[in-house]
Amino acid sequence: MMNKMKNPKYLNLLAGILSVLLIAVLIAGVLRGPDSLHVDVSDGISQIDLDTIYLKSSGVEVNFSEIILSGHNETRKLIVGTQEATVSTELTDRMIKQLDFDFLKKTQTVSYTGTGYFVVDLDTLTAANIIQDKKNRTVTLKIDHAYLQAVDINPNNIIIDEVREGLLARGDIELTVADYNTIEKELRTRLEQKFDTAANGQAADDLALKMVKEVYEPIVKAIDRRYSVIVEFA
Repeated sequence: MMNKMKNPKYLNLLAGILSVLLIAVLIAGVLRGPDSLHVDVSDGISQIDLDTIYLKSSGVEVNFSEIILSGHNETRKLIVGTQEATVSTELTDRMIKQLDFDFLKKTQTVSYTGTGYFVVDLDTLTAANIIQDKKNRTVTLKIDHAYLQAVDINPNNIIIDEVREGLLARGDIELTVADYNTIEKELRTRLEQKFDTAANGQAADDLALKMVKEVYEPIVKAIDRRYSVIVEFA
């Protein structure tokens, strides 16, 4: 055996066999490619779609009310509708206050255009207003009715007409600061009355149901796309 190991022919043959085996291994590695190694790893999370993950074996249950109320300390008023209207009043200045004759008085029309904003208070939502139905996969939100929250009068939309003079009543109508305040208060009240009607309230309520759903359904579906949102009045 020792004689064979020292035999140059035997050594050359052994080296040739090893070279062939090494080349075969290298060729097999190239043919398998860099991605041939595959390891199955399970973390208990399966992807439902791009926006939803389902914790398969963790036992975690999502509480939708906690998610919806996560920003409860913030004041949230959702504007669900706007109305625009114009009201006007006529100012009269008599030379002799006891006599109501056209030739003794001058008049002027003042018009206010304002916008009324109907809102829904979302910061009043509590856990009692959020009902989760696991069987039917729905989340029901019970909200308050919409209401007229503000009337905004744009100073640029205040129109003061020219003074209409009588035969014996000439010049401008002189108004004090108190007069302007009285006019603004009266016209603002009339705008509120014009906005705050049953028809406008119903239109705002219809929009409230639709818009609140649009606000919260994406949040719910981001957690579990199988759920849908229902909005009702409390």
